[in-house]
Amino acid sequence: MKQLQQRTTYVQSIPVVSLTGEIDMMSFAPVTSRLAALLDRKPPALVVDLREVRFFGSGGIRTLVETQNTADELGVRFGVVSDSRIVLRPLEMTAVDQLLLIFGSVDNAVTALANTR
Repeated sequence: MKQLQQRTTYVQSIPVVSLTGEIDMMSFAPVTSRLAALLDRKPPALVVDLREVRFFGSGGIRTLVETQNTADELGVRFGVVSDSRIVLRPLEMTAVDQLLLIFGSVDNAVTALANTR
């Protein structure tokens, strides 16, 4: 199993957390902590890039739902970037795709989220 790696970059002062590897019950806790820490700073928006994720389990879904709920409470726009069936299919099957703003690229996410205040 490939270790989940996370990297945070900033685009127009919006944190973009890029994940690489597998998100499952064993690996999602540090991601949840990182996203919560970023939200605590109340950035204009937060983007999670899942394009390099090779496995996406229920832990990943739960992380996104919790992050969306916290972002809503704090008034922070939250977007998810994915173009992969590995991520999109579980989100569709659980109807979580209806809860999230999902984009095909980081540029699209940043543009959409930065322009909506």
